[in-house]
Amino acid sequence: MQPIRVAPARFLTVVCAGALLAGLAACSKPEPPKPAARPPAVVRVIPSRSETVPVIQEHVGRVAAFRSVEVRARVEGILEKRHFTEGTEVKRGQLLYTIDPTPYQTVLNDARAEVARAEANLANTRSREQRYAPLVKENAISRQDYDDAVTAVKQNEALLASARGAVERAQINLGYTRVVANESGRIGATLVPEGRLVGKGEATHLTTIDRLEPVYVNFTMADRDALVFKRAMSSGEIREADGGSRARVFLPDGTEYAELGKLDFTDSRVDPNTGTISLRAVMPNPGQNLLPGMFVRVEFISAKRPDTILVPQQAVIKTPTGHIAWVIDKEGRATRRDLVVGQWLREDWIIEKGLGAGEAVVVDGYQKLQPGAPVKAVPWTPTPGAGAGAGAGAGAGAVKAVSPGAPGVPAAPPAAAPAGAAAPPAALAPPAAVAPPAAAPSAKP
Repeated sequence: MQPIRVAPARFLTVVCAGALLAGLAACSKPEPPKPAARPPAVVRVIPSRSETVPVIQEHVGRVAAFRSVEVRARVEGILEKRHFTEGTEVKRGQLLYTIDPTPYQTVLNDARAEVARAEANLANTRSREQRYAPLVKENAISRQDYDDAVTAVKQNEALLASARGAVERAQINLGYTRVVANESGRIGATLVPEGRLVGKGEATHLTTIDRLEPVYVNFTMADRDALVFKRAMSSGEIREADGGSRARVFLPDGTEYAELGKLDFTDSRVDPNTGTISLRAVMPNPGQNLLPGMFVRVEFISAKRPDTILVPQQAVIKTPTGHIAWVIDKEGRATRRDLVVGQWLREDWIIEKGLGAGEAVVVDGYQKLQPGAPVKAVPWTPTPGAGAGAGAGAGAGAVKAVSPGAPGVPAAPPAAAPAGAAAPPAALAPPAAVAPPAAAPSAKP
């Protein structure tokens, strides 16, 4: 069988026609649909704000009675009876104890008898002196006899004065057998049982009365912190607080005490052993919840700092390299900002660097943002009560409120923060209870 031969020209024509038909068939197929544009992310924003904030320093303090008075036996004798209930309120002048008065009553009676004797002797000598006076003028008696009569009068006057003094002393000692309160306040436990001899050789300590309205709260401040504070005041970085320095107290269970106190004493010396300065605040104590010896946490509001940038805590994100926030610019695009933060102040972060006043800061929805991406911003409104908690400061004795890069110590950190939000510094975690410090705590004026 003979093979079919195709001329070269015809072969090329057939190949070109096939390729043309294949190309036309390919062009006639519809293009696949393009993916729809992603809508802009919806985020909630709030403008950063500039405020004057309090400079709060945190310390550990100890409560002391406004006045503590020891009740002591001032005379020797047997303690016959106690006339009060331990741990109750007593009034100034109230009878507390009775010491056996019998010996002192006897001494008083003897002293009064001596007064009577001295008065009789004085009357006799005065009578003699009065009789001798005209006689000596007529030389009826010697001058010596008259002088002796005058001397006897003076001696008996002195003896009478001494006898009367003995009566007064005996009356005082007899009065001391009635031990009365010399201060109003809460009385403690009795230290001496009835029937025991007291006052022998010393003024026996019987009990103590504490005046608990108001009370003192004593705390200390490191000398270096005092210098930082004074330099900040001198430079104008901080200013004197309105109404003067105040103190807020948190009880050992972490609850905030309802009353505010005022600083009433700053020592003029530094303790050479601890390098601290002693301070004292006066606290109202109407319910007597503050008791002497109690350790408390003190937030000392010592000054105010103007023009401080604040944003909600939820807006600040902690990253491995530091703190950031997302800001929406005027074109509606997301921008990432690196921040230098200070401390918590209530539900806000204090921003040292990275933000100005009035910038739109993202509070909710930043997890889906990319730099430069367009967004739809809607206002964010804080939930009432959110972020309010017991709160803690930057640690005992901290003065970060006035040192560079740390403007303020918080008054109350929030109960919780959303996922991704920056956690507070470790020093800000509110303690469950206040324990006595191992060493003298640092404080601030």
